[in-house]
Amino acid sequence: MMNEVNKLIWPSPAGVGVIVPAMWEQTVTVATGTKNLEGATVITKAPDAESFTNTYAEAANAELTAAGLNTTGDAFAPITVTLNEGGN
Repeated sequence: MMNEVNKLIWPSPAGVGVIVPAMWEQTVTVATGTKNLEGATVITKAPDAESFTNTYAEAANAELTAAGLNTTGDAFAPITVTLNEGGN
């Protein structure tokens, strides 16, 4: 399962946990503009500018990078997982 989760996280060019403003705007556009079967949207208006901050993620990435750790996952490659009946 973590192999699949990691595919959603890596690579992360801006650093792990950093929200990319263009992707945030895309999410807001979809959430405010896509209606469900009842005609409602996930959110009714764009969130306030203070709805997210990269301050803590950027600080954490800076410390981790200074410690020699990779926070972008640029070398990540998922492993091949073989599922066996019964989990063996």
